[in-house]
Amino acid sequence: MWLSQIVQKKRYWQQLLSLLVVLLINCSFYAIGQLQLQQRQQQWQQWLELQPLTHQAWLVSEQGQLKLLSSPPKAAADFVALDGTNPVLHLAPQLVQSWTALDYLLLNLPFVIWLAWLVWIRPYQQQFRQELQQLEQQTQLLLTHLDLPFHQETNPVTQLQRVLLKLQNWQKRDSEIRQLVRVQGLVDHELAIGNRVFFESRLNHYLTESGEVNSGAVFIVQLSHPEVHLSNLIKLQRLRGCVELIAELVSGWPEAVMARLAENDIALLIPGLNGKEAEQLGDRLAQVLSQANFFAECQDFDLVHIGFVLYQQGQSSYQLMAEADMALKTAQLQGPNAAYGFNDPQKPKIKGSVWWRTELHNALKEHRFLLSFQPVFCWQDNDVLQHEVLVRLAGSDGEKLAAAVFLPMAANCGLAGAIDQYVLLKVAKLTETAVLEHCRCSVNLNVQSLLDEGWWHWLTAQVNQGSLETADLALEFHEHHLIKHYKNLKPKLLQLQQWGFELIVDHVGLSLDTTPYTDELPIRMLKIHPAIVRGVDHQLEQQLFIRGLLASCVGKDIKVIATGVEQDLEWQCLKKLGVTGAQGYYFSQPLARLIAQNQLSD
Repeated sequence: MWLSQIVQKKRYWQQLLSLLVVLLINCSFYAIGQLQLQQRQQQWQQWLELQPLTHQAWLVSEQGQLKLLSSPPKAAADFVALDGTNPVLHLAPQLVQSWTALDYLLLNLPFVIWLAWLVWIRPYQQQFRQELQQLEQQTQLLLTHLDLPFHQETNPVTQLQRVLLKLQNWQKRDSEIRQLVRVQGLVDHELAIGNRVFFESRLNHYLTESGEVNSGAVFIVQLSHPEVHLSNLIKLQRLRGCVELIAELVSGWPEAVMARLAENDIALLIPGLNGKEAEQLGDRLAQVLSQANFFAECQDFDLVHIGFVLYQQGQSSYQLMAEADMALKTAQLQGPNAAYGFNDPQKPKIKGSVWWRTELHNALKEHRFLLSFQPVFCWQDNDVLQHEVLVRLAGSDGEKLAAAVFLPMAANCGLAGAIDQYVLLKVAKLTETAVLEHCRCSVNLNVQSLLDEGWWHWLTAQVNQGSLETADLALEFHEHHLIKHYKNLKPKLLQLQQWGFELIVDHVGLSLDTTPYTDELPIRMLKIHPAIVRGVDHQLEQQLFIRGLLASCVGKDIKVIATGVEQDLEWQCLKKLGVTGAQGYYFSQPLARLIAQNQLSD
């Protein structure tokens, strides 16, 4: 039964109910009158029998006329003579108690209200019925399109519930397809890790980006299968087991990148790793992998070889991978299950945790953290969206260190929260003195700071005291760390948004893991990692990733920003793909001051 038919039937019921109300009111009037008549007749009979009319002290008869000698009682209204007349009412009409206009109005009030309501809604009934008919037609078309068979008498609510369930299933499938498109060109689907294109783009980024750690290590892990006849399924299972073990062993380096280079070759990139740590990790990998349970039947064979090389920024990726391959071949000559690496004799001096703790403590006391601002440009509005705050450390030796160098050390020393507090308060003071409208600054926060209860209480107090103007601040979080601690971070991020902070996720694209944070959190911006941006004009896989990311943000009011843009060809390609804005050396170097909105020339 359709909704319009239900409404039409309801209208008939309303009219019928109105008639019933009128009948009930009239029946009530009639019943009341009959009851009063019966009561008066009884009173007349009792009076005539008990109290003759002429014996009343307040009523006399002179010359055939009745006169009142005093005020009669109220009951005199019921006194009648033998002939049925009431001389008292004739002489004292003020004693008459009959229905007045007000009495009738009060009795008819419910009916009047009901009638007025019907008259008032009548002009809207036709319009409402037409809208319902249109809704029925659209629903019928939708049901036909969705191929959902319904019986003619099926409840409309049931129909709509089934349609909603179907649409939810479609939405879930669409989200899965968008995620697949997003990572299709960068993932090895057999091992669920990055492929060669993914690894090379990350490696090029760390070799060229001045804001990243300027050294690290690259490993190539090669597995051998000594059995002559071995199914591809078992080989794949061994490779998957190796990937899981490697991921567990390098879990202490959150920036580590793992990918599959060839059928049996797995590459590992760890920024910031020094020579001693690389040697220890290489030996540990060879030992653990060769003794894994999936190699239990062939432990006496040569199973694993590992080659590694240290890198410095400025090297070419081709040169570095050639050196890593040479180290792998050397490991094969060393014997079974060996690891070998080339240590650069010109590697920088390694500074220990004690030195870093002292240096960072002194830097906080002496205010040696330097802030600069890199504007984020919107090409559609030809204006500045906001500024990202970049932090550098003025070292005691005169060297200026990027955040990617000292922040990992600060986290190891337990000083990341103190640095975050310092930067937030300093940015808040700068935005107050800048006196620029709509000049929002974004500050990168360590997720461990938010997860620390003491730090969270400090932030709450600063917001309540007004020390931090939330309308002028946005907070950026590393995507990998957000995914890793998503369950614990989610309520705190929601609270930050309620306070007025904008939420931004950066380094998007470094992690291939999935999480529904864009569906469950009020994210304002997603910043694509420079490794995805660099060379995007001729890398179809990276373009496919960006298209998938943009598709996943449709209808969510999320701006997608490209970072690390350095070439005009990259920027033109990004605009065609549909990103909202970008930042990088192509537009501006980090600045010492903020740029107000509406200040750019056309």
